[in-house]
Amino acid sequence: MTYKDQFVVEVKVNGKILRVRNDEVFLPFGSEYSLLLKNLNSSRASVKISIDGTDTLDGHSVIVGSNQTVELEGFLKGSTARNRFRFINKTKEIQDYRGDKIEDGLIRVEFAFEDRNPLFDNIVYHDIYHTYYNNPFGPIYRGVGDDVVRSKKSVGNVDVFNSYCSSSVDYKNSAPLPDEGITVKGSEINQNFNYTSMGTLGQSSVIVIKLRGDTNSGTQISVPLTVEKKLCCKTCGNHETSRAKYCSNCGTFLEY
Repeated sequence: MTYKDQFVVEVKVNGKILRVRNDEVFLPFGSEYSLLLKNLNSSRASVKISIDGTDTLDGHSVIVGSNQTVELEGFLKGSTARNRFRFINKTKEIQDYRGDKIEDGLIRVEFAFEDRNPLFDNIVYHDIYHTYYNNPFGPIYRGVGDDVVRSKKSVGNVDVFNSYCSSSVDYKNSAPLPDEGITVKGSEINQNFNYTSMGTLGQSSVIVIKLRGDTNSGTQISVPLTVEKKLCCKTCGNHETSRAKYCSNCGTFLEY
């Protein structure tokens, strides 16, 4: 589980939550995954998501109601997610054609909670994806304001930085590391979202998760490492819970 400021982000494969350790998630190349968002705050949350430095929400935000969960299955186009997230190996061929980005392999989730408005406290209803308010001032579409412009500017700054870095590193002669992967459009889906209004937002926070296709020991992952999978100590063979970092029997650091 990745938790920060009353907000939770999980990566799921085949309906199962993957284990997060040191902000890293391990899954096989070729896996299609989804993102589970859980808001533990008493106010709604506005969420923006970028993967490999690219906005996955088509310039919009996903609204997660108070104490509610949203599972985003793929890339948004307008109000519909049309393709699943698919994690693939960044081969040298891909690197030479596509190039390297400093954010490759990173899932960045930025969220901010809505400032509560007593006017709306008693006129709210929910569905699985959004919270709706009977807004007497008319609908306010959230996701195309100055904050998005600033985000695009910051991405531009990263592009400038990447350009600067590429002038000093010869990527043509360096192969990607074995664990490096990127997220591309996968199988077709049809997950629909509805537009809703959003009030003033508070200060935003960010959760970053790194996707990896092998372990620290260089062994390529063949099955997703879920939270249900037990860790086995390589020294004494003792099995530990998925959240343990050290063997309770001999004290050895536990590796995947």
